[in-house]
Amino acid sequence: MAWSKAKTAVVAGTALILAAGTSVVLIKGGHSTKAIQLPPSRLPQTPAELDAWYVEPPAGQNAATFNLRGIKAMQIKGADQIANLPVLGKLPTPPPGTPLPPPVKSALDVFVHRNREALQFFAQGTQYEQSRYPMDLTQGPDTQLPHLFGIKRSMQMSEMAAILDAENNDEKQAADDVLLVLSLARSLKAEPVLISQLVRSAGVSLAVDALNQVVNRTTLSPESLTGLSKAFQSTEDSDARGEGFSRAMAGERAMHLALFENSNKLARYLSTLGATDVPDELRRRIVEHLKQPGSLKEEQDYFETTFQQLLSARKEAFPGRLKVADLIRQRASEATARGLLFCGWYFVSSSINREASCLANVRLALTAVALEQFRAAHDNRYPVSLSELAPNYLGATLMDPFDGQPLRYRKQGAGYVLYSIGPDLKDDGGKRMDGKNGDIVFTVVTPPTP
Repeated sequence: MAWSKAKTAVVAGTALILAAGTSVVLIKGGHSTKAIQLPPSRLPQTPAELDAWYVEPPAGQNAATFNLRGIKAMQIKGADQIANLPVLGKLPTPPPGTPLPPPVKSALDVFVHRNREALQFFAQGTQYEQSRYPMDLTQGPDTQLPHLFGIKRSMQMSEMAAILDAENNDEKQAADDVLLVLSLARSLKAEPVLISQLVRSAGVSLAVDALNQVVNRTTLSPESLTGLSKAFQSTEDSDARGEGFSRAMAGERAMHLALFENSNKLARYLSTLGATDVPDELRRRIVEHLKQPGSLKEEQDYFETTFQQLLSARKEAFPGRLKVADLIRQRASEATARGLLFCGWYFVSSSINREASCLANVRLALTAVALEQFRAAHDNRYPVSLSELAPNYLGATLMDPFDGQPLRYRKQGAGYVLYSIGPDLKDDGGKRMDGKNGDIVFTVVTPPTP
């Protein structure tokens, strides 16, 4: 992945929206250039082609339509109303296996009840696989994505509903809540923008967190487990292929190729970025460099060559795909050495670890569902090793995308600890991530009695 933080106005603007907590503003209408038809093998070259590439679903079958109605129906008046809530508020998510304190449960009950209409709209959206939110990608790096803030909050709210419903032992509704979080995240899958994929991957993590809360609080029925397995398997298939992040990469390329039409356009783009993205002195140097004869063409050629190399490198499965980060660092270093200041600044970091973490979370969820299916068939007992899940509950032990080894698992008391080693590439024995260190963990403390 070839992006540093907030490298486009799309990313910078949306990041500000997500951080500031402003009210949701929905774009009126949308724009889609239907006249442009791309051959399946060709990636979009321009913002107009990119806009057409983000296809509008058939009438009445757009999940985004229902999700936007749900966002509009959400009742979140202010920080004071959510301060005493987990997930969306200031309270930490309750540890798995611990009952909700009565004040927290009461506050959750009031909040979820107040937002049942919104949740019903989101549930309608789960019926449709395709989604397109209203946006005008012909604007290139200036594209606005205000729906992302609402999607983030809707996923958080749905996890809160899952915790409450599981605590109330409403297993079917709790399972549906988990599916709802996953559906909201999936609605961003085709969006060819990096920040959208980062929000989607965060949503997948929320869905897995919700599942972790649910299986510690209630026993899921065979029907619920089957539905969860199918949904997480579909997500795993897509993320293993890297579909969402590859689309975002293609979108990033198309948005920025248009900037190389002339140095003034590229300079204007740089002027829209804040000091945290590009310091004033570096901005000045890049602009002066681009005025030199031939420099713009040289930067463009290097930019395009780098993207083609990255697209090729992304075809490798994890953990081999992690090498994309090394390639980005190498290309950034080469660009700087050659005096290509724009590319040297642009290609500096990677979102590949976020992508791998998303896949790790999904594989943990799939394995956790199989473990619950095994427990239901074996007198409330979990297996000694994951190999016992195959072939009846899981086709094969799933691999950790960070090192290609089987996901780590051990029984612990009546429950278990299941984990991926995470981005630090160290086996910390199932210690949850704290900052950049630790593992990605799914745990059951004491399984609920069937």
